[in-house]
Amino acid sequence: MTRLPYADPAAVSERTAAALRAVPPLNVFRLLAVADQAFPAFLRLTGGLWNDAELSPRRRELAILHVAQLTGAAYEWHQHVAVARLCDITDAEIAAIETGDLAPFGEDDRALLEMTAVIVRRERAGEPLFEATRRALTDRELIELHLVVAIYAGLAGLMTNLDLDLDAQLGAELIDAGDGPPRLGELGQRDA
Repeated sequence: MTRLPYADPAAVSERTAAALRAVPPLNVFRLLAVADQAFPAFLRLTGGLWNDAELSPRRRELAILHVAQLTGAAYEWHQHVAVARLCDITDAEIAAIETGDLAPFGEDDRALLEMTAVIVRRERAGEPLFEATRRALTDRELIELHLVVAIYAGLAGLMTNLDLDLDAQLGAELIDAGDGPPRLGELGQRDA
């Protein structure tokens, strides 16, 4: 059972209540909405990293799964496995990340995953890894990777420290199945 109560939609601001109505009924959103005024802005930021990033959905989800594996965030792992499958990540790749075995990945994905681990540990990447990551990613993608990892490592801490209750695997419902790459719904975009 979570260590803090979930937000009561009747007790939050209208902006937060509207943002809650725009997302699937996941415990992570219900808990984040306790930070009433910050919640819609948080959804705008994460939505921007999903919808408008140069970092591909596949690379984003590889990083998120690795963050979840490195931090032991069961909730984050549970929700993002379904999303990862929609972003062309195979079950074999998911299993490799789960066991911490990066050998099956190509050079570019391995650089991204190794950089993810460095960011999670709050270390400075050595020159060989930094150069490998620069070859694999554009400057913009590298900045976006840092932002994605920072956000999801923070979420992992919240989920773990507050004992977030595991709920139905609805993370994939966030993705708008239209033409083009998977996109996060317009979370927090309205009435912002």
